[in-house]
Amino acid sequence: MKRRPWRSAATIILLLGSPLAVLAAQPAQAATTDAAFNSGTGTLNVDRPGYLAKHDIVYNRPNINPLHGLTVGNGRTGAMVWNDNGLSMQVSGVDLAEQSTYAAGNVTLFSNPRFDTGYTTFQQRLSLYDGTLTTRYDNNRTITVMGAPDSEVMGVHVEDSRPTVTNAGLDLSIWDPKSVKNIADVPNLATWQTVSTFADSNVVGFSRGQVPRRSTCSAASMAGQVFTVGRTA
Repeated sequence: MKRRPWRSAATIILLLGSPLAVLAAQPAQAATTDAAFNSGTGTLNVDRPGYLAKHDIVYNRPNINPLHGLTVGNGRTGAMVWNDNGLSMQVSGVDLAEQSTYAAGNVTLFSNPRFDTGYTTFQQRLSLYDGTLTTRYDNNRTITVMGAPDSEVMGVHVEDSRPTVTNAGLDLSIWDPKSVKNIADVPNLATWQTVSTFADSNVVGFSRGQVPRRSTCSAASMAGQVFTVGRTA
């Protein structure tokens, strides 16, 4: 069952003066030799991108059920992604805390008009080779989600060439802290029901948890376009 986010910690509005760059997967190249064994490297000639692409997970219509969300991450931080109210993600980490059920953050990426307005073709592809998740509406809207290696950073690249788009935004929120139950025998449950938010001209976010032993923090920022930051309760 999906629970409603209670607190919207931050909203970033992106003013679209021009499209953002997007990292799109390139077609796999065939091997330049017919030999299965490369005597120079001592290894087999294997087209790994081409082979794994045959096993990519592909949705040909938007999925609005978070239980069927596709996963993307980098080994430290990961997300379940689905297509509700734009593009939605539940983001969590491997070391969230004892109360990990409630520690995950929610991210919603939206635009005006919406990404899913006036399209005829849709495809969402999880690449098993490079771990990127690419969502395309027709040929003029592409959203790529990826995890930065060896970090706790998730990246989202957007390209939207529709002339009617006025802005896009990213909303960062959490599940209702009042619903937190003591499922891990934590010493003081009240620490997990207390949330603090922060915002400046470059980044917004929230933190919660037990200080100084364990706590969780989620933050968001944007690059490539002019943006404004807001914070709501």
